[in-house]
Amino acid sequence: MSSSLLAAVKQAAAGTPAGAGRPAGADAEEAPAGTVPTVPSSAETAEALHAWLTRFEGQILRRLPKGTEPGPFLAAVRDRLPALEGCSPASILEAVLACASFGFNPDGREAVLTREGPLAVFIPTYRGYVRAMTNSGAVTSIRTGLVYACDEFVYEPTRPVPDDFRHVPNMDARKRKAERGEPVFAYAFAWLAGGDRSQPVILSREDGEEIRDQYSRAYQRAVTEGREDTFWHTDFWHMVVKSAIRRLPKTVPMSAEVHALMAVDEAADERRPQLEHAPDPEAAELVAEAERAARAAEASQDVPAGTLRVKGKGRRSKPKKQRGGPRRGGRGRS
Repeated sequence: MSSSLLAAVKQAAAGTPAGAGRPAGADAEEAPAGTVPTVPSSAETAEALHAWLTRFEGQILRRLPKGTEPGPFLAAVRDRLPALEGCSPASILEAVLACASFGFNPDGREAVLTREGPLAVFIPTYRGYVRAMTNSGAVTSIRTGLVYACDEFVYEPTRPVPDDFRHVPNMDARKRKAERGEPVFAYAFAWLAGGDRSQPVILSREDGEEIRDQYSRAYQRAVTEGREDTFWHTDFWHMVVKSAIRRLPKTVPMSAEVHALMAVDEAADERRPQLEHAPDPEAAELVAEAERAARAAEASQDVPAGTLRVKGKGRRSKPKKQRGGPRRGGRGRS
């Protein structure tokens, strides 16, 4: 994060905009070094926030990982701004930068920018976790699901993989949603690059409620304040699936990106700065390259060594010519 951008965030958080009187969004894609654009007040519209964020577009785009399309990302950010009116501009900027660091579009599929009290925060969805887990290559896929009351579901840990786990949705009931019953379990497991399957994580409704009540600071604050606007309120089973995925790193090798995503997610829940936990794009690329090299080195050890050539049967190698002529003092010398 550049020094001028860091100063901008700090000044925005303090509510003391430098460079007051300069119109937001004027003449430049990003704030010139040593200056900070006028910070919009919380009462201003989403258009004013967008104009202000435009001044930091260069820094935002530099946070995007290589190969991420900037157009869809910026469009998704702009679409979310009306929902963030009233949040501090500093928190909006930090949430956008943190989201950009992972390359997730905040369109609700892999991530969302949302309110947490007076703050804007970046929240990864369970699909965002799936993408981060499969990015490194150590995990080929993550399977998740909800088990409904009418489904066939068996988990026997003592049986060998993959016979230990069986989920068969009731297809007839799926056509008639009213008869399918309520969700009773959420699960997640991983297929690894070597073909192995991880131990599944299975959570019941009661497990989800325990996780929510004990560990979600956002939910606890909402209960205290009489609100019902957290994801635990509005999308309970989505959060249970996400909780199951977040427990996979206990048994599955995970990349630095996944651990960073978990730290950023927890920072949002606890209203701590998110950006300090987000990966730096250049550093993240170096780490990913090192991880790929390590996996390639491990794979090379599994390849049998090449067979040495054996000389044909009955052939004799030609004697090497001696340099400098015959040796002096041959036979008979004592």
